Amino acid sequence: MARRTGKATVGVFGAGSMGGGMLRLFSEKGDHVVGYDPDQSLFDPIKQDFERSKSLDPARLKLVDSVDAFVGAFDPDHSRVIVFSLPHGSTGDAVVESLLPKLDEGDLIIDAGNEHHRTIEARQARCAAKGVHMLGCGVSGGYQAARFGPSMSPGGTREAYELAKPFLEKWAAKDAQGNACERYIGPGGAGSFVKTVHNGIEQGLLSAICEVHSLLRRTYGLSNRRISDIFEAWNRDGPLRSNFLLGLGVDVLRFTEGDGIRNSDGIVDDVKDKVVQDTDDTEGTGVWTAEALAHYHVSGDTIAAAHFLRLISAPEGERQRIVKMLGVPQPAEKVALEGEEETIQRIGDALYAAMLASFVQGLNLIARYAKRENVRINLVDCLAIWRAGCIIQSDAIADFLLPACEAADKDRSDQLLLDERVASELGRRCAALKAVVLHATENDAVVSSLSASLSWLKAWGNERLPTSFQESEMDAFGHHNYDLRSEDAPDAVKGSHHTEFRPPARDE
Repeated sequence: MARRTGKATVGVFGAGSMGGGMLRLFSEKGDHVVGYDPDQSLFDPIKQDFERSKSLDPARLKLVDSVDAFVGAFDPDHSRVIVFSLPHGSTGDAVVESLLPKLDEGDLIIDAGNEHHRTIEARQARCAAKGVHMLGCGVSGGYQAARFGPSMSPGGTREAYELAKPFLEKWAAKDAQGNACERYIGPGGAGSFVKTVHNGIEQGLLSAICEVHSLLRRTYGLSNRRISDIFEAWNRDGPLRSNFLLGLGVDVLRFTEGDGIRNSDGIVDDVKDKVVQDTDDTEGTGVWTAEALAHYHVSGDTIAAAHFLRLISAPEGERQRIVKMLGVPQPAEKVALEGEEETIQRIGDALYAAMLASFVQGLNLIARYAKRENVRINLVDCLAIWRAGCIIQSDAIADFLLPACEAADKDRSDQLLLDERVASELGRRCAALKAVVLHATENDAVVSSLSASLSWLKAWGNERLPTSFQESEMDAFGHHNYDLRSEDAPDAVKGSHHTEFRPPARDE
């Protein structure tokens, strides 16, 4: 155990873009903060900010060059509160092992990285054996929110949460009513799981928006400025009101200069179509969401398609070689836009359908996880923490989904499509989504998440799926059994009938 001779109330381990932002935020909110990172060069811009910013007090910041100095810089009259801002995986495990022998019983670690919920639970068990508390706390909003107030989803023991709550409440983003966008999510790795799914929903939203932008820009030939005006109108009013990614898109599309690039039509046209997040192993939440959808048996077509589009996007050089060999038609460009306002309205409805689908799929996954893991997670709390400071903030969608989430929390339902309002809302947009996907397909545009959303709606909305033949084939080759249409058989339970569709082969 290390001797404490400092006055820090909070420590941040890791000073990258997120950790550096939190060092600034925590100090600005009144905490004495100590920071450590093996890469001491990361401290240079932090020091500069504290020297020149009127809102930052250098007396509230101590930056150290060793783990021993870090744990010794805390106020001896208070338990340590240590916030991790670390890459996922082995780095965090190594830091826990290095810190634990130096900490005191009752100290608190808040793991604020994008970490797998099972990894968090393993770390919590190691900490608990030493009498140290640990929360797995998803922090959303990117590096700017880390500086000015993120959305936070803490999970762990209630005791650990109560110790952290005064800090989380002052650090977290505030919604329009002034409520802190933080809630106790649940035990173990529940908070980290919710953050993982948040990022999965984010992928679905991002993919749908980029597909819509490509349709408007490439297929219909609209200027980026015109598209930004369309996004601005959608973001201002209607079912896509106060959508963070649409609002951000308005700004992105209007940038004509950046990092040495100059393009009067918008520098977005010069950005290579190569998304490496998840595939370069610096971020795992997309992979984990896709795995969780499969593991917990939740249909998340919009989210999964978005992830797989990224996987095709990342190896851009390889893809260019495959393009030449496949020889499939390239997207048509500058197609005549007949009935411009009606077409734009239809595309907006399709985008809304895909975004709402992504939310429904993600919330279903959270509810299914809670049911399978026998923990209680309130979907209403998830909506509350997503009201500000996070990437998937979408006020109109959250307002719309709130009654359905309240009902699901009460009934412990894991299927929001059973809510009549939700099903009807999506059903009404199916025609627009179909028309947009059809026209995009006719013009060879890539609309992975939009088309996956349509497929998802059609499958849920189809009284009879083609899977009766699949069930018969599986019984024929694997004795998997089947139910009959005339029977009132239970859902998701193996059938009671078997037929020898083909006589068994016999040795001659």
